[in-house]
Amino acid sequence: MKKGSDLMMEVKDNKVGQKKKEKSTTTNHEKSSTQRKASSASKIKKLKSEVEILANELNELKDKYLRVIAEFDNYKKRKEREISDIIGRAGEEFFLELLPVIDDFERSLNSESKRRTYKSLKQGIELIYQKLISVLKKQGVEVIEAIGTQFDPELHVAIMQVEDKEKPSNVVINEALKGYRLKDRVLRYSHVVVNK
Repeated sequence: MKKGSDLMMEVKDNKVGQKKKEKSTTTNHEKSSTQRKASSASKIKKLKSEVEILANELNELKDKYLRVIAEFDNYKKRKEREISDIIGRAGEEFFLELLPVIDDFERSLNSESKRRTYKSLKQGIELIYQKLISVLKKQGVEVIEAIGTQFDPELHVAIMQVEDKEKPSNVVINEALKGYRLKDRVLRYSHVVVNK
């Protein structure tokens, strides 16, 4: 059996060992707490850096976006002006081509009536008419041929029906008002008389 003094020594040693252990645990705990704080501070610093980088990228993208929007808006305005100019010039060219026709009409109206005969007047009007049709053809305007063709609701408006046994059914026999088309689009439908 152990003596009292040995026991005391053992208890003392245990207490000292336990205190050392507690001190070591406290020190380790303090060290790990310090390490965690340092690690957290490092993570926060890293995240702040990433946030700053992302904020700069966002500002750059916003700037690029605003520039693209402004460039597109300028492009759109420029194209609208160009189209308006093209339309204006096209109209201008058309009217310039019509002016000689008007000149011919004026010359015809201003010529002395004593020298004019019905035949010469008719010839003059026919020449002016041909010139006008030529100007319209240059612009893509054409007469819709109707008489003798099958009735087509895409091109004709039937104003009347008649019965002529010598002509085929559903054929245009007369035209009350000429129709015109501009390229592939109908400007005015032909007003026609159709055989039953």
